[in-house]
Amino acid sequence: ISKDPLLIGELLRLANSPFYGFSHQVSTIQQVVSLLGVSNIKNVILANSIKSNFSIDVSPYGLDTAFFLTNCSNEVDFISTWLHEEDKHLANELVPCAMLLRLGMILLANMLIKSGKDKEFLNQNKEQNFQNVSELENQYCGIDHVSFLGTLFDHWKFDERLIQSIAHIENPHAASQEIKKNAYALAVTNCLFEPYHPLSPFNSKKSIALINEATNQGIDFNMGNFLAKLPQTAKDNLMKDND
Repeated sequence: ISKDPLLIGELLRLANSPFYGFSHQVSTIQQVVSLLGVSNIKNVILANSIKSNFSIDVSPYGLDTAFFLTNCSNEVDFISTWLHEEDKHLANELVPCAMLLRLGMILLANMLIKSGKDKEFLNQNKEQNFQNVSELENQYCGIDHVSFLGTLFDHWKFDERLIQSIAHIENPHAASQEIKKNAYALAVTNCLFEPYHPLSPFNSKKSIALINEATNQGIDFNMGNFLAKLPQTAKDNLMKDND
């Protein structure tokens, strides 16, 4: 790393970004490695490199690309803000994973566009009111975007804990005890920022239910902290839904 000035600059930029929320300025690569650890450094470098090398157009999903990217950024901010004080190690570990949480969808959209199936996919998606996205992905691409992301993480040799966390994002209760908290944290974030209805009352309540489920599974999340760190939009939507 010390022999690559561009990489040093990027790591220092990331280390001083809101993702990590360190209380003091990080100014040397030695500080970055000390604060994040070698494994996290590797994951961050991979995530940032991968993310910066793809053109993004999610129109086959009926989504506005600019709004989609803002939502992606917001979910990375949220997972670091939510867990920063409660479990800083977990927050640091999951940031690179959150950075790539929607990469499977981005790449499948690209595949659909290049194969000329994007409009057909979009029309079927609309006909089904965007309710069976995973089934359509399997029909058109042979895999859904969550499974595809897990396959990519394995291919790119990400840390095994992140691979397993992604693999259980839709069934965190089935994860091993060692990575169950990771899986629940990603499942909660994935639910809360679901691309079609991010921060909606339904998704906000579902994320709260996942926190309760995690607690029943013996995973220690602070519900008060989670509710306090919910984005204001989610709080407002929950209040309106309760009125």
